[in-house]
Amino acid sequence: MAASSSAYVSCTVGGKTTAWHFTGVTAIEHHLSLNLEGMASQGTDIVNGARNRPDRVTLSVIETDAAGGAGRSARILEAMNTLKKNRTLCRVVTSMGSYKQMLLTEITAAQDEENQCGWKGTLHFVEYVPAAEGSASGKTSTNSSVRTNTGSAGTVTKLTGTAFQQLLQRSGINH
Repeated sequence: MAASSSAYVSCTVGGKTTAWHFTGVTAIEHHLSLNLEGMASQGTDIVNGARNRPDRVTLSVIETDAAGGAGRSARILEAMNTLKKNRTLCRVVTSMGSYKQMLLTEITAAQDEENQCGWKGTLHFVEYVPAAEGSASGKTSTNSSVRTNTGSAGTVTKLTGTAFQQLLQRSGINH
């Protein structure tokens, strides 16, 4: 299939990569943002409280049967809906960048007088950042000063003495 637009969507299912090129792409919106709503620790810069939000891309597309024969626009709409329903991770390629690990979260499609043999609408994609990998990939905790406990519970030992001596014992320092 020849590339007929400035953006396309591809995914790999069962070892086979499929790409969907649209008749036309009228607009591409890139949403790349930080969440500054978290509070930074006292005495630190606001950058320490900033968190990267998942990237979002919105494609405004026009799809017609003119380029690919009768039923082409319906097949592409059905394919996009299947990607959404199955929560298939996609790659969205635009002239300004390529986005991996994207989920199609919303589809709007309208058929009107101008496009009686097709549809026009929007495809909304959001980057998938697994919770377990969020901190490892740096996507959700970049510039973070939030502490996390990564140790194990271990065995509890009874500490004696003053608070300072207990602190030294917990640290492994014999005093």
